[in-house]
Amino acid sequence: MSKPLSCLIVDDEPIAQDIIEKYIAKVPFLNLLDKCDNAIDALELIRELQPDLIFLDIKMPEMTGLELVRVISNYQLHVILTTAYPDYALEGFELEVAGYLLKPISFDRFLKAVNKVYEIASLQWKVNAAQVQETQERSNQPQFLWVKQDKKLIQINTEEIILVKGMKDYVQFFLPGEKVITHMTMAKIEDRLPSSQFLRVSRSYIVRKSAIKAIHGNTVETELKEEIIIGSTYREMIKKEILEWLK
Repeated sequence: MSKPLSCLIVDDEPIAQDIIEKYIAKVPFLNLLDKCDNAIDALELIRELQPDLIFLDIKMPEMTGLELVRVISNYQLHVILTTAYPDYALEGFELEVAGYLLKPISFDRFLKAVNKVYEIASLQWKVNAAQVQETQERSNQPQFLWVKQDKKLIQINTEEIILVKGMKDYVQFFLPGEKVITHMTMAKIEDRLPSSQFLRVSRSYIVRKSAIKAIHGNTVETELKEEIIIGSTYREMIKKEILEWLK
């Protein structure tokens, strides 16, 4: 379950602040951190509290809401403009704001806008969590393998493995410009390779995800121009993987 969206209200009209605050209280995934009546104070609160979402009025003294959006463009947060003026909609969307709500703001329009932001934020959190997990996996997994070919021990950098082909009791590593054959089972090599970087596509093949250039029908095409038929056992898993990439 995703965490709540932390919010900040920036509006110089007390009534408008009260309405948005009441709306926020009705939505379980919203958490109000603070509110203020000008962009200068808002800038300090943004730096201090690092909210996920700001409900921002446009016409305010000293600094307008649009000017504030330009100042905080490097912050990873979402902005919903709340204003009585429709004239700034184009400028707002050019600044890539998440929503534009015209006053008086009805709850249904408010809910629609925050739902959209929540979906986007949830996806961002999911991607960030996956990146953290991948980083942890990489730190926990060895960055190289020692394998025996003939009477020689060879060190293979896992970052260089393009694909692995199983041949009964042997496996063949496809590396840039060379191939290495060693006595090892596919199950053992699959266990040693980080799942965040490699994908088993059949009983006989494990492919680096970044080496996959195309998938058409039940065939995987790699950067080596190898066309590998996806095993029936692995089709559902690969389909799930593709759907994650497309989200």
